[in-house]
Amino acid sequence: MKMKPIMESFRRYEEGEEIQIPPEMKKNLDSPLPSPQDSPERNLEQASRIIDSEGYVYKIIQKNNIRVLDDDRIETMQKLEQMLSPMGFVFNPSVSGSSIGRLELVDPKAGSVYLYVKPVKGTPASIGADFENKIANEINQRYSSAGFEAKTAGSSPGSDLLIKKDGVPVMSVELKTSLSSDFGQFRVQYNLGSGMWECRRTKGFNKNEQIFEPLFDDYLRDWLNSNARFPDTSDKRFKIDKNKIAGISLSTTTGSLKRELQRSWFNGKTDYKVPFDFSRISSYYSDKGDSFIQINGVGLYALKPEARAIVDVPLFSELGLGCFMRFRLKPSSGENSGTSFTVAVKLKGRYQRSNLSLTNQTDLDAIMSKLSEDKINQ
Repeated sequence: MKMKPIMESFRRYEEGEEIQIPPEMKKNLDSPLPSPQDSPERNLEQASRIIDSEGYVYKIIQKNNIRVLDDDRIETMQKLEQMLSPMGFVFNPSVSGSSIGRLELVDPKAGSVYLYVKPVKGTPASIGADFENKIANEINQRYSSAGFEAKTAGSSPGSDLLIKKDGVPVMSVELKTSLSSDFGQFRVQYNLGSGMWECRRTKGFNKNEQIFEPLFDDYLRDWLNSNARFPDTSDKRFKIDKNKIAGISLSTTTGSLKRELQRSWFNGKTDYKVPFDFSRISSYYSDKGDSFIQINGVGLYALKPEARAIVDVPLFSELGLGCFMRFRLKPSSGENSGTSFTVAVKLKGRYQRSNLSLTNQTDLDAIMSKLSEDKINQ
């Protein structure tokens, strides 16, 4: 690099001489300054909001890759393509790292975004059990000498996590691995005898009947009875169980029948959503008797005012989250696989992150210290 021209320019600047600046280096002061909306992350944020509004579980990796987690990969990819195509996303079926392709938006100005749909690792039950055991083991290893003991419910009824001090219960906690995932889902069926829709009493439904049945009765039953009508109930493709249509059986035309029903029931969409108040969720957990709820990655929340008086964390009921029920025809795997009538209970919205978490060691020290001082009224 030649130093002479640089030193000469510096000398002229020091002596007050006018320096000629090349036109390409001059700033255009007449044009508006860049706004925050010109950020290259705009596309990523917009796509994330759309995905979040549908209640999907997702992660952002490598700054501009969105990884949606759902076991119904093909159907989810098709739905996301429909939702995101107005933004300019296109489907690329032949990319490395994904057997079903990806959605991509190539935009150097506002930020390129690449979206993949990956299966959920492990079953919800095993993931939840791992989360429970991890917290309980941490408490038992670090605080047993101070008289604390933590136990998990496992598959048994009761609180996910119960903390005792000198044998006396001082804290009961409902543990959730994610707020974006389904708070639960259940199936519905059409009773041919009564001509009415009803809940299908599976093992999963019976476990959460106290929350599922009132929501179904108050928000979904009437809509189904009015709108979800079958053109021909004698169609052999329907799965009949004890005089009830429980879904669509596996056949070469299952996908065709599913789309026919979607057109008839959903007015151009692939599902039906109905909102309900978040208090229906928060009161369900407080009525179970738990003092707190811990959301992985978000923090600890009080389910009762008296619990908050001992450990000062936000009230779960005041998060202001939105809730909705989503009814859809859900295939078990591919296009023509067996298909059920499924209802998912989902949460959405931006929540207030708690100031304390059981998964943070410093926070855990503070929480256990408070529990040493008082007992929480159950």
